[in-house]
Amino acid sequence: MVRLPSPRLVVTTDSLVEGHDFLRHVTTARWIGHKAAVQNLADVAAMGARPLALVVAISAPADTPAAVFEELTIGLTARAEADGASIVGGDLGRADQLMVTVTAMGTLPEEQRAITRSGALPGDVLAIGAPRLGRSAAGLALVLGRRALLKTADSGRPTLMLSGIQDPSAAEHVRWHDAPDPDLSLGWTGGRAAHAMMDLSDGLVRDGGRLARASGVTIDLDRGALASDVAQLAGLAAELGADPWEWVLHGGEEHAMLATFATEELPPGFRAIGRVLPPAPQGPGVLLGGVPIEGEGFDHFA
Repeated sequence: MVRLPSPRLVVTTDSLVEGHDFLRHVTTARWIGHKAAVQNLADVAAMGARPLALVVAISAPADTPAAVFEELTIGLTARAEADGASIVGGDLGRADQLMVTVTAMGTLPEEQRAITRSGALPGDVLAIGAPRLGRSAAGLALVLGRRALLKTADSGRPTLMLSGIQDPSAAEHVRWHDAPDPDLSLGWTGGRAAHAMMDLSDGLVRDGGRLARASGVTIDLDRGALASDVAQLAGLAAELGADPWEWVLHGGEEHAMLATFATEELPPGFRAIGRVLPPAPQGPGVLLGGVPIEGEGFDHFA
């Protein structure tokens, strides 16, 4: 039983599937649990709601060690409790590969409006609730480039190994991809002043485009405001032969709060990365310094 502090309930659900959303040789069961919690808690927070409870369904092959379920539960529980939520139920089943499905619930005070992606206004500032962007995409590039591998040390603890990479931040990027740790409390604290808000799951361009279309506006990203994010990734990108702007503009799975505010109401924890303009003649969309951006960002069905 869950006691609701308010009759206004926010509910969301999402799944992580082995081979599609994570690869077992470069992550841990604890990180998988953490990530499953984050991606659902972020959806609740992005509406300005405070997380309350999670229901978790785990499916796995019959020969899965009990330690995997224990570690998954530790990761899920710790991340949920960090945002004031608890796991209140779930299910365990058999499947060909590991899959974790989470349903998250949160509540809104009766007098508080739900924040949606449709309220952005021309003149607003676009802001992100994260000090850096592109980390998850950089970590994914290391994983897909077979530069990262998780090995079990003599102590029994998993150790992340990197092949042929000199950049000292590389391991941090893989960890952020496997277990992103954004400040979700910004959604139900400073985010309550937002005109529009969503969590950044599929990249600035794709998610910014969704917000722009829902609100009927144009979003113009500030190249100067994003230059520091790009600079912090430049060394690793050079090693991998990649463009750090691609990671910053199109990288998914950050789960930070992306919101628009009146210029004078930007709350602590958010930083301005663009502005909201009236819709362009070709319709709502996303620009970078006034110029259209190529590419669409992360696509779950690509």
